[in-house]
Amino acid sequence: MIITTLLFTFCAFLSRTDSKISQTQSELFRRSYIGETKGCDQDCQKECIQVHNKYRANHDAPPLVFDQKLADEAQALIDKGVFKHSEWVELKNKGAAFAWGSLFPSFTAVIKNWHDEGAYYDYQTGAPKKNSQVVDHFMQMMWKKARKIGCARGGLYGEPWYVAHYDQAPITEKQNTVENIKRPKQDDSEWFKDDSPFSEELANMQHV
Repeated sequence: MIITTLLFTFCAFLSRTDSKISQTQSELFRRSYIGETKGCDQDCQKECIQVHNKYRANHDAPPLVFDQKLADEAQALIDKGVFKHSEWVELKNKGAAFAWGSLFPSFTAVIKNWHDEGAYYDYQTGAPKKNSQVVDHFMQMMWKKARKIGCARGGLYGEPWYVAHYDQAPITEKQNTVENIKRPKQDDSEWFKDDSPFSEELANMQHV
């Protein structure tokens, strides 16, 4: 009877252990899996995610993982050929960032440009240093509570068009922005500068 009980307990332990291992493997697969859309294949998605996460790590934000639904909705917006926010994003309270034009040959160039809006961001107030300055893309990129992303690429009026969708949009109240957007651990303004069409302009602005 004692042996039977011990065997049952041991088997139950193994079952729980196997279940935990399976859950861990599933989570690791989910985090490592990267899909694609017709305009942004796996290499394109990887570029988008990896450049995001390099910047996010420097701002103490957790890494983003690929989400097929977000990518599909981003691609659907591009396929419609209308330069505006997706109704799906607005209805679901998701986040989005756009870039369009021949100045951007790659997602790296796009993300560099989004990130460099941070030069105009005031970390104390959680808002632009001046009302006329745009920091929306930077805030979306660095938003700590955002955990998922899907990217898409296509053309509009003969020029490249890039869209990234996120599982959460920034909440622009001071307490939320200060908590969710952190100062960089090191100066990252020079990162990917060879990919940016505005590097010289940014450098001049920073020395004023």
